[in-house]
Amino acid sequence: MPKSKSNISNSLTGIAGVHFVVSELSRRGLIALPTVRNTAGIDVVVVNHDGTWHANLQVKTSGNKVKNGPIGNYYRKLRGRRNFFAFVRYLAEEEYFEVFLESAQKVAQQAEKRERLRAKKSRGGIGPAWGLPEDEKQVARLRKKWQNFGNKYNRPDNTH
Repeated sequence: MPKSKSNISNSLTGIAGVHFVVSELSRRGLIALPTVRNTAGIDVVVVNHDGTWHANLQVKTSGNKVKNGPIGNYYRKLRGRRNFFAFVRYLAEEEYFEVFLESAQKVAQQAEKRERLRAKKSRGGIGPAWGLPEDEKQVARLRKKWQNFGNKYNRPDNTH
C-alpha cells in the first residue's frame, strides 16, 4: 500500500484490511473465509481444520494510524461469544497493517457508553464508534489478543 492514501478509496482500504486479516489467519493454520462483499455484519468466518471451533469477525479498517473509528449501527446485532471485531489500521511509516481484536460484546458496551455520553452533551458526531484505550497496557492486550486469536484451536491433534 503506498504511503499516500489520497488516491485509495475507503472501500479498497477496507477490503485490503479484510484480506490482510484472512491472510494472517490462514498463515496461522486456520481456515479464514471472507464473506461476499457488502454482507451485513460478518466480514470473515474462521474455522479450525476439524470444524470443532469457529468465530465470526467484523473488520474495520483505516488507512491511517487512528485511535477511534466508526462501527456502524449493526454492531448491536453482533453480540455473541464467537463474534469479534478486528480493528485494522495502516502504519504508513512501517508499511504494515496493525490489528487489535476485541469481543463484539465489549465493543457494543463501549459504543453504547460513548453514545450515552454524547447524548448527555447534546453533541452530534460520527455515530457509533469504538476507540483504543488510553492505557498502553490495554492497547498491548488488544494487540496480543489478535496475535493469539485461534491459536489453541488450529492444531489438528487438539482435543477441546
